[in-house]
This record gives sequence, C-alpha cells and structure tokens, in this order.
Amino acid sequence: MKYQVIKGTRHYVYDHISDFYNDHPDQTPVKDWREGKEGDWVWSDDDNIVQLIKVSNVINHPGDRKNYKYAKGWVRTVVGTFLNRPNTIMDTDFEKHKNRYTFSGKIKSPSTRIKERKNLTKRERIFATSVVAGRSVLKAYKEAFSSLASDKDTQKKAVVLLKQERVMKEIERGVMDVAKSMGIDHEYILHNLKCLCENSDDENIILQSTKELGKVIGTLGTTTIRQQEVGVLGMLQEFSPEQLAAVKRPELEVSTSDSEES
Repeated sequence: MKYQVIKGTRHYVYDHISDFYNDHPDQTPVKDWREGKEGDWVWSDDDNIVQLIKVSNVINHPGDRKNYKYAKGWVRTVVGTFLNRPNTIMDTDFEKHKNRYTFSGKIKSPSTRIKERKNLTKRERIFATSVVAGRSVLKAYKEAFSSLASDKDTQKKAVVLLKQERVMKEIERGVMDVAKSMGIDHEYILHNLKCLCENSDDENIILQSTKELGKVIGTLGTTTIRQQEVGVLGMLQEFSPEQLAAVKRPELEVSTSDSEES
C-alpha cells in the first residue's frame, strides 16, 4: 500500500483487496476505471485500487493534439492524469508520473521546472521588476502570478523564487540601474565610508564604517543567507533568516491545486 499527501490528505494506492476493504468496508471498486465517477475507487490496469480524485468529460487544453478529440474526457488519481480512451493504460507507478497534473509522464513537476529553468519567464521578470519598484515581495508575487492563495502559501512560493539565482540576478540588475541613475556606485559608497572612518569623532561610527568597508572589499565574509539576500535594498526584511534557510526540497514540492493545473 502506497500513498501521497495532497493538501494535507493522504491518498492511498491499495495493492491488496483485503487492505482496501479494511479501510472501506462498504465500497466496491469499479472494474473499468473509464466508467468511474469522481470519488469512486477503481481498479487500475496494473491491478491496484486507486481513487478518482477528479473526473472531467471535456478536455480544455490549448494546442490539443488531434487525437485528444477522440477521448471522452480524463480522470485524475493521486498518481497521474489519464485520458479516457479505450487504449489508455492507467498505472499506479509514481516513478512514471513526475507531474500528476499532466497527461504526459515526461513533463516535470512545477517545483522541478522552477529549479532547473535557466532563463527568466515573463512572469518572473514582472515579479523582479515589481520588487525593484518598491512593492513588497508578497504583493509583487500576487501581481505577477495572479495568485489567489493565502498569504502563507504565497510567501512560500515567493521565497522559492527568491532562492533562484536567475531571479536574484534580475533584481540586482534592476537595483544597480536605479542606483546608477542616482549617482550611487561602488566608488561613491567606498568614498563615503572612507570619509566616515577618517573624519568621524564617534568610535561606534568608525567601527561600523570599517566593518562595512570590509564587507564591500571582501575582507569580512558575508556567508549567511540573510547577509547575502537581504542586502538588495532590504527587500527581504519581511522574511526571517529561518524562513529563508528552510526552503528545501519538501517546501519546493508544495502541491499545486487542481484549479491551477487542470
């Protein structure tokens, strides 16, 4: 028996009928999954029992291939999405379906695509531009991606984007353009810090200025996540260092809702 979690709920794949009846004593799996209705438990073509999480009798997909028109619709299980056609084989092998929201087993999950993408998308560029323009990270994400998710879920997605080098480079380029238009460059910063170090009567100011000079020229390392990422106009100040550091593989795999992927 296997399962995966979607939105906090475990969805099981049963490989023994006895296990299924232990959990669902009043239900009988539908023999032909093509005849199943949403919520029904069905037999897959590899002789396992899985639930139909979503069933549609139409296919609305841009650029549909011609043969999609001959399908009666599609069904979605915890494993993957399958066209309702006589020759479609429904399996329960998670390894063959990296993205349960597509018909193809070759398309990678959204989180994997975000990590592996080399070039900025149009929406990512809008997000970066909005951040540089002074909008909060949450607002910038919602504007760029039309997100209707909660602030907590949107925050996770925003942090994921800010962990991508291509996005941070775009933001940094925008910040540098703004700085240059104001006459601020490395020479300007170094000159002013040097003046503070040499001319201030306040020992604390001298000490802090010296530290900042050390950071600029690399004498003092900036190794923490907060030092690396908050430095760009302080735009990440709404996130704690712990939140930024916690963006690991599990958080990247936050489930996408059916409404976003269907």
